[in-house]
This record gives sequence, structure tokens and C-alpha cells, in this order.
Amino acid sequence: MTDPDSVITGRRVLWSLPTGLYLLGSTGDPTDGPWNLMTTNQVVQVATEPRVIAVSVEQGSRTNELVATTGLMALSVLRREDRAVVRRFVKPINDLELDARARPCRASGEVIHLAPNGAPVLDAALGWLAMCVVASKDFSSHRVYFAEVTDAGATPELLSAPPSDKSLSVLRMEDTRMNYGG
Repeated sequence: MTDPDSVITGRRVLWSLPTGLYLLGSTGDPTDGPWNLMTTNQVVQVATEPRVIAVSVEQGSRTNELVATTGLMALSVLRREDRAVVRRFVKPINDLELDARARPCRASGEVIHLAPNGAPVLDAALGWLAMCVVASKDFSSHRVYFAEVTDAGATPELLSAPPSDKSLSVLRMEDTRMNYGG
């Protein structure tokens, strides 16, 4: 797309695609860290057997470095009312608090815990997925990771609610002033 009008049109169309807004946790070492959480919207389930999620991560980001090292990540699914939380994770976290066992317990002011694979998840998440990378594809701006779901957790309200229950809506890009059109 080199025509300026086509670029603008393409960006507008990309902005119109419905997409969720999540936190992606990563670790350089499940036991000793470092750990990071970042806001992401480029996530989609691409296979059911095994369950595989595609996640796009910006080249040169701290998260990309950590995931490339260990192949481990965790996705926190947020409630719609948690829109302010994602803004705390648009930059790499620098204020990670550790507990007495030297495990992360708070990041950017939010309570967190480690998923079984050692990647951080938000305590307040509606649900989370722990994943292990099975493949990746590099592009100029991003690397797309294909990761198999190895573990999951959810709040009792998510587990007991029917899929049609709109009171448990997950956070989406349209709920914020954020946009991503490439």
C-alpha cells in the first residue's frame, strides 16, 4: 500500500476490527526472572487440538526478548471495567515488588502471581492462560508466537456464567481511547 489514501483507508479498516485487550506476562527464567507484563491486543486462538494461541509481539520489546529466551508466556483476560489497568503496562514494568521468597507479587501497582509456567498474571484477571511457544514467525515490526495452552485459571463468576452473560464482558480496544492500525 503506497497510495496515501489507501494507507489511510487501510488503517481505518484495521481500527474497525473487533479485538480484545489483554496483559501478556513473560519471564526470562521461571524461578529467577526477570518478569514483565505488557498490554497487547494481537491475540487469537488458531487451533483447538492442541489449543494454540497466536500472539504478536513487537520486535525489540522486552517481552519479545523474554519469550524468545524461554518460550513461556501467560495471558490475563481482563474485565471491561479494568480499562485503566492496561495503561499501566504499555511500557516495560520497572516497579516490580517481590515477596519474601523473591517471587513477584506486585507490578505497576497491581497484585500479580505466577502461573504454573512462571509467567506473571494479574490477580484481578477474569481468567488466564499459561502457554508454551511451539512455533514463531518473524516480520519486520513483530514476531508472531504460536503457543500451546498448558494451564488455565478463571474466576468462579466466569466459570459459572453462561457464555451469553454480557455482565462478564472482556475488555476490548473499543472500550479505551487506544487504537492499533499498524
